[in-house]
Amino acid sequence: MKRSVLRKLLSIEMFILYTVLVTGALIFSFPFVWMIANSFKTTSEMGGLDAPLWPGKPIPRAVTPYIDSRTFNEPTRFFGINETDWQTIQPQLEQAFAERIKDWQPHTPAGDISRDVIELDQERYQTEMTEALFAFVSEHLSDDARAKGPDAVVGEAKQLVDDAMLTRAFDRIYRRVNLGDVRLRTQDYQTHITSGSYWTTDSDITSLIPRANEQKKYQQAVIHFTDTQPDVKFQLIPQTDFKPADIDRVMVGFRGDDTWARLQFEVIRDGRRYATTEVINFQDARWLELQFRWPDPNEDTIQRRPYFTLYDQGPAPANSEPFAVSMTITRNTATGAWFDKIMHQYRTVFREIPFSRYIMTSLSLSILSIVLMIFSCTLSAYAFARLNWPGRDLCFVIMLATMMIPPQVTMIPSFLIIKNIGWYDTLLPLWAPAAFGAPFFIFLLRQFLKTIPRDLEDAARIDGCGFIRVYWHVMFPLVTPTVAIIAVYTFIAAWNNFMGPLIYVNDERLFPLALGLFKFNLRAGPEIGLVMAASFVMTLPVIILFFFVQRYFIQGVTLTGMKG
Repeated sequence: MKRSVLRKLLSIEMFILYTVLVTGALIFSFPFVWMIANSFKTTSEMGGLDAPLWPGKPIPRAVTPYIDSRTFNEPTRFFGINETDWQTIQPQLEQAFAERIKDWQPHTPAGDISRDVIELDQERYQTEMTEALFAFVSEHLSDDARAKGPDAVVGEAKQLVDDAMLTRAFDRIYRRVNLGDVRLRTQDYQTHITSGSYWTTDSDITSLIPRANEQKKYQQAVIHFTDTQPDVKFQLIPQTDFKPADIDRVMVGFRGDDTWARLQFEVIRDGRRYATTEVINFQDARWLELQFRWPDPNEDTIQRRPYFTLYDQGPAPANSEPFAVSMTITRNTATGAWFDKIMHQYRTVFREIPFSRYIMTSLSLSILSIVLMIFSCTLSAYAFARLNWPGRDLCFVIMLATMMIPPQVTMIPSFLIIKNIGWYDTLLPLWAPAAFGAPFFIFLLRQFLKTIPRDLEDAARIDGCGFIRVYWHVMFPLVTPTVAIIAVYTFIAAWNNFMGPLIYVNDERLFPLALGLFKFNLRAGPEIGLVMAASFVMTLPVIILFFFVQRYFIQGVTLTGMKG
């Protein structure tokens, strides 16, 4: 009986223990998961108070334009109105909004509208417009109307729903593809807008409708993808009065429809065909202008590159124009859309900044620091723990005393020394000091080495080993768990080192990842998704390293408690 009770108590105790451990792990891992989730979001999903916690699901479409049902949520009770009054207000507003929507002719500020979309999806159009009006009215409803009761709220809401609000609501839910102007920049830095040229297509699954607003003229594309025709190609032949060879950059303006369809841009210039190799998508529903340029051997690879590179793909087709720009839209699959959305921010980071260069610099510094730190610390700890020499204990105490000096105290003297010996603006100050070891690691190894039985060392000496061979063949293999811990800590310190490069390195070509990420953060500004993607890339090697060496941590704890 007592044993059964004891088992129950132990099981309850283990259940509570594991529950606490799992809960703590979830709490502490949430910021990391949140960082990864934000790296998967698009720019439009990052801003605003109603920004989603997790990235939205990409939905490829076979037909565009279409009505998007993800823009607004179902109507909720207005702030400052109690539940009883809301039960009276909501049905009255739904009826009033339905009548207003029915009498209104759908259009955007520029008149974009595809009648067949509204007619074929009338129910979704009515639902989304109603949700949009509830959201807009909730934002603009006065406090006076909220306080007076249902009649005042309904009356003011009807007045707020005017033609401008309906137009704004429809513009938010109506997803379409618009093709805008192409701007050309010549080598003398003169920009020419091809406003007199129009996009054309010979595909039978699409049509182009001319549109215009106060700022620009453009064309709206109506596309019906099929299984046999999953892509459509549009071409624009600019009317220019200069030579195609003088063109240095091509800037294409368009508006996407948030379907994550893939885009391929191609430029024909003087009988050669140039195309992009990067993956480009309709990742949101904003107007964008993408910049394309040819490779430049004198290009500054350190500066941010907000453009796509055009690579030579061979000769152009016969009878092609001297200069032409084409855009191919390919319908994406559900799996492909998810993959493109996950990789979008990471592709942008590696394309716009020399991230690979930063990673290789940090990796080189980390490897050099690890090798030198392990060699110097193990050799010093062996000398302190196993060898007898005059002044050993005094030197050990002096070494430990250096741990009490804050690094801020030695920062300026160290900088002056580094500058006077000619190491400033080089990578030497970031890895060479590791050759002198670290007091804490030497202390850790010394305490570990003192637990090893003397018999092992004596047996090696009887076999003819000197102190170097004893160190390398006997002592070093026994301290492998502690060496692994030192390697991890040294890697983390070198990989995340920010203050050292900030003090000693001025040349941006020598920036390691921490300083390069800081520079990118300053230039990226509000592009939080890009910063999160870059931060995750920086964090990932540390996590992978920990999973590979975590067993050595356990061995280190176990072996440290053993007595010889």
